[in-house]
Amino acid sequence: MKIKFNWDTGIVLSLFIFVIFILYIAFFFPHAESQLVSDRYYEEEMKYQDIINEKKNVLTLPKKIKVTILSSGIKIIFPPINDNINGFFILFRSSSKDLDIRRSFKILKYSNKILFISKNFLKKGYYKIIIRWVSDKKYFFEKNIFWEK
Repeated sequence: MKIKFNWDTGIVLSLFIFVIFILYIAFFFPHAESQLVSDRYYEEEMKYQDIINEKKNVLTLPKKIKVTILSSGIKIIFPPINDNINGFFILFRSSSKDLDIRRSFKILKYSNKILFISKNFLKKGYYKIIIRWVSDKKYFFEKNIFWEK
């Protein structure tokens, strides 16, 4: 018996493939490991307007923040601000919460305004660097980087 491929056969075959796909997702996908970005998601979402304002403050700086990837680490050059800089940075790794790095820093008023992150803290892969600091205003900066050294 020869099956003729027509609209009826195509529709039945597509439905059959779709059911197999749904069954595959239902039985095999729940076993995949996943981690939430934050445990306090709702609280952080409510504070997002502050982050928007801090991002606008970064745009008003006389020069942009410069992030340079060197073989010895990551060098961050802040614009010249006539004030002390207090803040923290987070190297966020979406693939694993264990690889996240959070450190605070303080840059004095008359220094070079350079922050250096040593390669000893970094593993190969994609990071999102988030920098929040306070001088005369509050500032927020983020950038995606790839560490391959």
